[in-house]
Amino acid sequence: MLKSAALLVLSLACSLPAAAAEASLICFGNEPSWSLSFTAHGAARLELPDQGAVDYRGRETRLEAPKERAWRGRPTSGRAGELVAFLTDATCSDGMSEAQHPVTARVSLPNGRLLIGCCRVPAATRTPPPPAMTIEGPTWRLSTIGSSEPDTAGQTGRPVTARFAAGRVDGFSGCNQFFGGYTIDGERIRFAPLAGTMMACSPPAMALEKAVQGALAGTVRYAIDGDRLTLTPAAGAALAFQAEPAPTLAGVVWHVTGFNNGRDAVVGPLTGTDLTLSFGDGMVRGHAGCNSFRAPYTSDGERMTVGPANTTRKACAGEGVMQQEREFLAALATATKWSVRGGMLDVHRADGQRVLNANAEAR
Repeated sequence: MLKSAALLVLSLACSLPAAAAEASLICFGNEPSWSLSFTAHGAARLELPDQGAVDYRGRETRLEAPKERAWRGRPTSGRAGELVAFLTDATCSDGMSEAQHPVTARVSLPNGRLLIGCCRVPAATRTPPPPAMTIEGPTWRLSTIGSSEPDTAGQTGRPVTARFAAGRVDGFSGCNQFFGGYTIDGERIRFAPLAGTMMACSPPAMALEKAVQGALAGTVRYAIDGDRLTLTPAAGAALAFQAEPAPTLAGVVWHVTGFNNGRDAVVGPLTGTDLTLSFGDGMVRGHAGCNSFRAPYTSDGERMTVGPANTTRKACAGEGVMQQEREFLAALATATKWSVRGGMLDVHRADGQRVLNANAEAR
C-alpha cells in the first residue's frame, strides 16, 4: 500500500498539465492515497483515487507564530465548497521510506473530509547551493599576517589586495602595485618572480610590503574556507585574506585621485578641485572641477564605453582649472575597461593605459 501510494504521487506529478507541472510544493499522503500540488500563481490541483482531478484557485496566508501557512481556495469548475490546507514548517515522515520532508500538511476538503500527510519541494524548484568559491576570480583583501592585523599607518589606508586570474596575479602590497605569473598544482601555488612599481614609502609600509611579497614567492600552500583564503609559505607567517564583495560601479560616488592628461601621464587633481563620478541608469554624472557633467555609458562585465559629455557652462578662475576639465572629460571618453579593488576604481583604455583612479566616498 505504501509503495503504491509513492508511485501514485509520482504518476500524478508527471500527469499534470503544463501550468500545474511547475509545482512549487507537492503534498501527499496514503490511506487514501492523495496528492495536492501548488504552483506559485495561486493554483492548486487535488488528486484522489476515487474521483477525478479538481483544480482550485486561492491564496495563502502566513501565520508567523506557529510557523504555519493556510492556503484557502475554491474549485475553478464552479463546484461549491472550499478547500483549506494548513502547511506547517516541520519535519514530516511519509511512512513509505526513510525520506524526511520539510512540511506537514492537514487538508480540509469541501465535504468535510480531513487529509493528513507530508509536502515535498520538487527538485526543479529548489534553490541550488551557491558554487564553492575558488582562488581565481575574487579580489582578496589581506586581513591578517600570522596572528596580527596588517599596519598601514601613515599611508593611503588602501588595503593589501591580490587577484588571481588565468595564471596572472596582481594587486597592492602596501606601497606598490605588483603583478606576476603563477601556476596551481593541487593545493599549492608556484609564483614566478613578481614585478611592479618602485615607489618608496614609510618604514611601516615597506615592512608590510616585504612581508607580503615575501609570502608570494616560490611554492606556497593555499586553502579556502568559505570566503577566506590562507596562503602558507614554507617559511614565514601565513597570510589570511577575505574575499571582497562583487565590484559595482553604480550606487557609489567616486572621487578621482588621478587621471590621464592626454600626454601619457596620470596626474592628480589640482588643489582645491574635486573630480567626481557616479554611475547609474545608463548615465555617468559628476563634477569636472568647474562644471557638472553627464554622459551616456554602457557596461558589460568589466567592459565599458562612455559617450560624449554635456556640461554646464560656467567659466572658473584659477590657473589650469578649465584645462584640467577638458583633459579629464577627454580621458573619460576613452574608457574601455574598469575594475574595483580595495575600494578603488581603476579605469583603462583599449591600449592598456590608465584613464583614471578614484576612491569610493565614505558612507
